[in-house]
Amino acid sequence: MILELKQVTKTYPVRRRKKGWFSKQDSEQAAVKQVSLELQRGECLGLVGESGSGKSTLAQCIMRLEPLTSGEVWLDRQPIHSGKVKDVHLYKRVQLVAQDSSSSLHPRMTIRDILLEPIRNYFPERKAQALDICLSLLESVGLEADSLEKYPSQLSGGQKQRVCIARALAVEPEIILFDESVANLDAATQSSVLDLLKKVQIERQLSYLFITHDLQSTRPFCDRIAVMYQGEIVEVFKDWDESLLQHEYTHTLFQTLVE
Repeated sequence: MILELKQVTKTYPVRRRKKGWFSKQDSEQAAVKQVSLELQRGECLGLVGESGSGKSTLAQCIMRLEPLTSGEVWLDRQPIHSGKVKDVHLYKRVQLVAQDSSSSLHPRMTIRDILLEPIRNYFPERKAQALDICLSLLESVGLEADSLEKYPSQLSGGQKQRVCIARALAVEPEIILFDESVANLDAATQSSVLDLLKKVQIERQLSYLFITHDLQSTRPFCDRIAVMYQGEIVEVFKDWDESLLQHEYTHTLFQTLVE
């Protein structure tokens, strides 16, 4: 086991507008409710649920982009949820690839500069080899060398997502979290990116948490599926036999596969 979540909870205050400019906190709303989950080394774990179910919030909690309300996150049996852990230690081992590749890439930076930035930040001793590393990263995600001199606006959606994947790989992580990373792509591009992710995972022995609302995209790709509903993990399965499933929402997801 490389990543373990223990009773992770994230709540947000709910405020009600009062007279004038004052507001009052009435209650708290839980986006994530006592989630316990394990990611095995070398595994691709799918996290499936409808929009608003708490999937992205959970990813942000793992990355410490959102502080936990309660619970623990352990990386390779070491706690990473406390303020004692330096972000550089976390981000060198765990990377996040977000849904919107366009907003994830600086529009005024070339692909060369986008890929050089993490190499310079995390491996300053590799300065002399940095360009060769960039070319190798592009090759590993199926992009041509001339992409280095292009800007994000000159690339297609699929190409930009491949750049985001290459940037994540630049720090040589052990885990990559994919937060709806193929949701904005057409079916053909989505299929090619998923094939790429599987190839890269095998070559680099990576562990994936693949977050999506689309159960279909996980079927040939993920080793296990965790189903999230209203902030909770309601079911975890690896056998695609619907008769073995227990939660009503999981059965609802399965119905989308046959429609």
